[in-house]
Amino acid sequence: MSPHEPQTLSQDTAFDLLSNARRRFVLRRLQQQRGGIELSDLAEELAAEENGLAPPELSAQQRKRTYVSLYQTHIPKLADANVVRYDSETGMVYSTRHVDELAQYFEDEREPIPWQLIYASVAVVGLAGYLFSSLLDFSVVRPEYVAVVILVGLVLVSVLHYAYANRLLTNSATIPLENDSNHNE
Repeated sequence: MSPHEPQTLSQDTAFDLLSNARRRFVLRRLQQQRGGIELSDLAEELAAEENGLAPPELSAQQRKRTYVSLYQTHIPKLADANVVRYDSETGMVYSTRHVDELAQYFEDEREPIPWQLIYASVAVVGLAGYLFSSLLDFSVVRPEYVAVVILVGLVLVSVLHYAYANRLLTNSATIPLENDSNHNE
């Protein structure tokens, strides 16, 4: 990432990029094939999809029309937004982290986990255990041990919270195609 590349795409940029079915097709294919795709293969797949034909049935004109559209308009627009990287020498198109960021616009809303209640519960139970062990003066359950258990509990909840938040940032939502009703496969 260059120093001038924004951390996240603006909502206007995201909506503009996602407003075109051809760009959504490219983005979805890049989600499916992380190692990159040749532009000619993308054009052939897209032409087949748009014309309702198998790739071998496509005419040279159908392939060329789609290739030129991708090459001159859609790939440069995606590359300018740093969503894809195009290697003109090899003809390969590669995704960047922004592809998953765009896919988040299609993620189904989930019930949020009440993390503040989980942290508070660990703290309250820990405090009660600490007070109980301090007042009863058990030799087995010393207040220092309870404090360590509380600390470990809070660290575990923090790690779980972090993992959950990062899983949401790299979601499993897929960018839908034009008539794709089941967009979260």
